Amino acid sequence: MAAKMKIMAPQLPFDLNESDLSDLLDSEDHELVNALVSGEQMEHEVLEKCILAKVLFRGCSFANARFERMDMTDVVLENCDLSNAVLEKGVIHRVHFKGCKLTGVNLSKANLGHVTFENCVLNLVDLVEASLKQVRMIGCSLQNANFYGCKFKDVQLDECELSEADFTETSLKGMDISTCTYERIDIPASALAGCTVSPEQAIGFAKLFGLKVKY
Repeated sequence: MAAKMKIMAPQLPFDLNESDLSDLLDSEDHELVNALVSGEQMEHEVLEKCILAKVLFRGCSFANARFERMDMTDVVLENCDLSNAVLEKGVIHRVHFKGCKLTGVNLSKANLGHVTFENCVLNLVDLVEASLKQVRMIGCSLQNANFYGCKFKDVQLDECELSEADFTETSLKGMDISTCTYERIDIPASALAGCTVSPEQAIGFAKLFGLKVKY
């Protein structure tokens, strides 16, 4: 397994104010700061350029919401549902997703830095042309994830399910996917240069690229 990266954790104060999502809607700039939000729903809502800073969300649902160009800094989301949410072109910095459902979430052209996804469902996630720097995904399901044209720097995938994931036009140099599992994966040979894989994965890729493996 690759060495652990130093990822900055969200910086939350101890004295968060209990809030609800109406505070975000009612704010002139759609801004929520220093807040604890539990069990709230904001589904199918459309907000542009909202700002979340130093917020803890617990058991909230943002399914099918549209938050393009969202700015999230120092945010923790625990057991939240963001299925099919649109976070396109967002800036996501020092954010921890824990036990969240992000099936079909749109993060295309988003900028993610110091972000952790822990035990999350990210099937069908759209990360086309996104920038990921110091991002770690632990025990996540990434089936049919679209990483087309992503820019990776210090990205770590630990024990993730990558079946049918697409890494076309994305370099995996410096990454370690040896603990990940998949039945089929779309990774061009050129993208694998400098990537660490398990012996079993190496045999599979060799066969995929037309090499004959002699046992």
